[in-house]
Amino acid sequence: MKNKTKIIGILNITEDSFSDGGKYIKLTESVNHIKSMISDGCRIIDIGAESTKSGFKEVSSDKQLIRILPVISEIKKIKDDVKISIDTRSSVVAEAALREGATIVNDVSGGSNDKDMFNVVSKYNADIILTHMPKEHLINTNVKCHDILKHIEDYFNNLIKKACLSGINQKNIIIDPGISFGKSGDDNIKILKNMAHLVCVFKRVCIGVSNKRFSSKIFNEIENDEMSIASLAVSTLAAYNGVEFLRVHDVDANQDAVEVAWKTLNS
Repeated sequence: MKNKTKIIGILNITEDSFSDGGKYIKLTESVNHIKSMISDGCRIIDIGAESTKSGFKEVSSDKQLIRILPVISEIKKIKDDVKISIDTRSSVVAEAALREGATIVNDVSGGSNDKDMFNVVSKYNADIILTHMPKEHLINTNVKCHDILKHIEDYFNNLIKKACLSGINQKNIIIDPGISFGKSGDDNIKILKNMAHLVCVFKRVCIGVSNKRFSSKIFNEIENDEMSIASLAVSTLAAYNGVEFLRVHDVDANQDAVEVAWKTLNS
């Protein structure tokens, strides 16, 4: 493993996210959570004001900005060297956040929702996380394909070409295979078993499994209060396989998991 896996702490300022919707809507609650994540060692915080759960409701750019911009301001006051990632499908929201100091755009639509997204990312020379989220996810079904790994590779190869033609530096592109986004349990497992392959092909990879029941085979006997254990197991595997970023809710425990993997590989 060349570089230690970096933890991206999730801050959902939404009303309907699948695991913590409504929990951090108030600015005071967001600030307390930010302080906690930073205290636990988090140096990248991903702010999202629109849920990505199956069948999610679209949130206007104006409403997203009302929630997001005060949070960015507070992060800069607390610790100005913390990187800010903005989780949005809107180029208007992305540009406003980048202008205020964000350096990463996390677009679950892969730029397909807003034709100006790639131009905005290119303008600010920002990093962009491109996610595989097929249209099936929006209607709570799974994508049908013979080989999910080939399907994802073809998707990202085409998307990366499009992003680069829009002026985005390929070195700034991070891919997220979209665990649980329109995929069956078997598909999710195949992706996770091939994380090293994705790193080899695309170099910069982000994995997000935090609080997701991505396979009935694995989670059949796991209670809700035990979900974090399963997430930590995957985080350890991801770190072992050279994944650059882990997007998580529980920063402290996942930092420990990454540290164990790092020390094991480098001792």
